[in-house]
Amino acid sequence: MAMKALIEGNSGNYRIRGAIWELGSFTYRAYVHLVPAGQRPKLSGPVVSVDGSSVQEVLGAAKDQVKSTTGAPIEKLAVLQPREGGDRG
Repeated sequence: MAMKALIEGNSGNYRIRGAIWELGSFTYRAYVHLVPAGQRPKLSGPVVSVDGSSVQEVLGAAKDQVKSTTGAPIEKLAVLQPREGGDRG
């Protein structure tokens, strides 16, 4: 499993932090943590998970699922390349 991208942004009263992983055979999965605004930076809110056949498809599905969960679109979305070794350190 290889991390393909990191996701950060805001949606309503939530901060968004997540990652898109390549599972193999052109299958990708995004895990997105919804952290209530004002809470400490630990990941303690709901988790959204979506699958797809491309990074773009998974990112679009994650945006839709986050909007459905929080009631607000994602703002200031950043899609970042992970550091070497797949860890943000």
